[in-house]
Amino acid sequence: MNARIFKSLMASTALGLVLAATPASAQSTQDLLNELKALKTKVETLEKKVEESEKKDAEKGAPGFKIKWEPAPSISSNDGRFEMNVRGRIFADAVFFDDNGIAGKTKTTEFRAARLGLEGKAWNNVKYKFEIDFAGNSVDIKDAYLQLKTGDFKWTFGQHKTPNSLDEQTSSRYITFMERAAFTDAFGLARQLGASVGTGGDSWTFTLGAFRGDANGATDMDLGSTFAGRATWGPTLGNTDTNFHLGTSFRYRMIGDDQGLIRYRQRPFVHATSKRFINTDHIASDDLFFGVEAAVVHGRFAIQSEYAWLWAEIDPGNDPGFSPTSERASFTGGYIDASVFLTDDHRSYDPKKGSFGRVKPSEPLFNGGLGAIQVAYRYDMIDLNDVVSLVGGGTTTIYGGEQNTHILGLNWYWNNYVRWMFNYSHSKITDSMLEASSLVDVNGNNSIDTFSIRAQVDW
Repeated sequence: MNARIFKSLMASTALGLVLAATPASAQSTQDLLNELKALKTKVETLEKKVEESEKKDAEKGAPGFKIKWEPAPSISSNDGRFEMNVRGRIFADAVFFDDNGIAGKTKTTEFRAARLGLEGKAWNNVKYKFEIDFAGNSVDIKDAYLQLKTGDFKWTFGQHKTPNSLDEQTSSRYITFMERAAFTDAFGLARQLGASVGTGGDSWTFTLGAFRGDANGATDMDLGSTFAGRATWGPTLGNTDTNFHLGTSFRYRMIGDDQGLIRYRQRPFVHATSKRFINTDHIASDDLFFGVEAAVVHGRFAIQSEYAWLWAEIDPGNDPGFSPTSERASFTGGYIDASVFLTDDHRSYDPKKGSFGRVKPSEPLFNGGLGAIQVAYRYDMIDLNDVVSLVGGGTTTIYGGEQNTHILGLNWYWNNYVRWMFNYSHSKITDSMLEASSLVDVNGNNSIDTFSIRAQVDW
């Protein structure tokens, strides 16, 4: 009941009782005044209790939950134990592609990502996330997992990324360039179904996981096994705005009985093409990945780098030129990049996750500022060539090809959730002798220039 209405009702009732009692009473005027004073005190006490009750009800919320926008709808219970957030992202790309006339020019557009999902928590220590992607005229499950926190450990069950690579662990919403490093895709770093456990402190993380296949794979099949782990250390230099990152990760992958052999291949620095200019074809039954990571963020400046090795167990398949006990082939990949903000902004690094986070412009566009403007350069390389010794003598060479790419990037962040990306890349292909002749010249060489534009929004 409203406190003001309650007070008026009580005062009226008290006055009525006093007036009704006056003719039949012999009390003195002083006694009547004392009774009125006592009644007034009781009314004020009851009024205070009603106000306190209304205040508590307002804090709790009448329906038992509250809704806010951040920037999408977020629903949470008043006691904080339950929460559900709508999540999604749209990346719309326009691509211009030229490889000097061998494979032809391409001018096209695509939705690089069109995702929608939910994430939240239940009973405080249980988190969940489910997200699907509608890009590419298909529906693919991305993240779909439960995460349980017990003490200093986080246990994750379901479809999620294997713990590998700084570039891979950083969300595509926050990476500096439109595509990740070439080796992350060529070496098959991706989400899989499995379980992992992670722990860490203010400046370090450690994660181990075991996985079997992909949520989008066929059922009733042996999709192999994967074991992976990652450790990071990200100290801050004193009280300055300088952050360091050091990390390393591994992954051991075995194919299943119902899978074909593993192949290693990669596009140039653009997703909107099916052309892979370097390609080993299907050659391996299992492989071992090992990578090292380093990064520095100092004010507006940032440097990031990784290098990775992959050892592939060669399987002869249908090729009599290989022996079942051939040595492992060794492939490598890596990159180094540097970026700087022309505005008073910086990259966001989270040492508790060992990855980069959201850029938040200090002066957003349409709010009196220009937003955040960032320029960046990356050198990216991947080598899928190796000489393999055969049992009984002799060697054979795997000419998967080598790709070296220079990338220039310009990012314009309108606000925390909207940005435009502009990328130019020049890739040089050499010794890609196993690829179709329509993509390389007689010596296995080619060069590709791309220009890409992305409009990005997430929520």
